[in-house]
Amino acid sequence: MMYFTILLIMTISVVIISKKSAMLRTEIFNIANFQQLILTQGIKNPRPSFSLGRTQLAFWTVIIISSFIYTVYVHSTSGISVPAIDPVNLVLLGIAGGTTAVAKVIDSSQKNNQGDSISQQDYPSEGFFRDLISDEKGVSIHRLQNVIWTIIVGFIYISAVFDKKVLPDQSVINNQLLGLMGVSAGAYLGLKTCENKTAPVSPVNVNAGTIVNGITSNISEPAKSVLTLDKQGTL
Repeated sequence: MMYFTILLIMTISVVIISKKSAMLRTEIFNIANFQQLILTQGIKNPRPSFSLGRTQLAFWTVIIISSFIYTVYVHSTSGISVPAIDPVNLVLLGIAGGTTAVAKVIDSSQKNNQGDSISQQDYPSEGFFRDLISDEKGVSIHRLQNVIWTIIVGFIYISAVFDKKVLPDQSVINNQLLGLMGVSAGAYLGLKTCENKTAPVSPVNVNAGTIVNGITSNISEPAKSVLTLDKQGTL
């Protein structure tokens, strides 16, 4: 019970932080496209979409830190006793961190070569899970499989910690499973480089409102607030 309490506390903390910041969200490539989509879709409280790479890193950060705290608590009968950390844990966190870093590089490259297209990153959020598994064309298999395998391995990890009260080693998450995680991440990143290549072109007339500091006057106040934060680099 203690383990799941720690997991819950860590998860709630990340959720609260993500609601008050852009920690788990993508960077908007083109504010004008974002505004146009808000107007077209009639969204009242727009936010940038969630990032799969950042969310995956947060997922493993919560699980591994929570598990470490729990195992320290369980084995510290007389003073603090730090348990052995098998390389498996470093590899899992490394895959998540590496995926996030490479995804950021790909995003930067696509942003610089966006042109007049409406990239996936310019679409307002359609909901947490849908954002994670979708590109500019909709739900994509390379994103879906990455999400599914992350959840599966995460479940195995949590079950092992709960059952054995130690951090998993290669007897639980072997090289084949780690390799599968690597292949899954590689497939996602490889196909991510092809995202936005056939994105639709944005309209010439973005909106009919007056532009003030890069934000149009005919957008709702919540939308203006979001765009202002994004332009200030705080979103």
